[in-house]
Amino acid sequence: MKSKFTLIAAIVATCSYAQAGDRSIGDGTLPEFLQHFDNNEDGEIDEEERQAIRDLRAKMREERRNSIDTDGDGEISRDEIEVAREALRDRIEERRLEKFNEIAGEDSLISEEEYATIPGVDRLPDMIRDAIFGRLDADESSDISAEEFFHRLRRHNHGAAPRPPHGGGEGNEEGPRPPWGAPPQRPRR
Repeated sequence: MKSKFTLIAAIVATCSYAQAGDRSIGDGTLPEFLQHFDNNEDGEIDEEERQAIRDLRAKMREERRNSIDTDGDGEISRDEIEVAREALRDRIEERRLEKFNEIAGEDSLISEEEYATIPGVDRLPDMIRDAIFGRLDADESSDISAEEFFHRLRRHNHGAAPRPPHGGGEGNEEGPRPPWGAPPQRPRR
């Protein structure tokens, strides 16, 4: 019995070592994003191909740095960082608006039915899903406008003021509990 266990352990260890030595991912094929670096098309990234990846990443870092260093002095000032952050925020806002409009459709409003099609919303308990929709629908029109959505998103991301207790409910040292019984939110640091 002991020898069977030892034999099985040795086989498993050998297979594990062989796979680790091959550095395979998943089924052993290169992920799609690495395939264009496999110049010799042998299904592996050799040292020369790895160096090409490192060189490309270094070039991209340099380009990103140069795009932030707008005065070209080789240093990135606080003002340049703030301008870059603002540009990034603008790009994120644009993408969010595009996604909002995809969901909202021609009327530019998200109905409860459209809200239910957002990935992940279908997995929420009804009580939580309805509570979130209600918080987003600030004017209680049964639709969420882009303005309502982004207002709530900005408040959420920038540490909204603490909420008052719900219905006089009791909390603990961390604050009041939300109405659906989820744990309280911890203060941001």
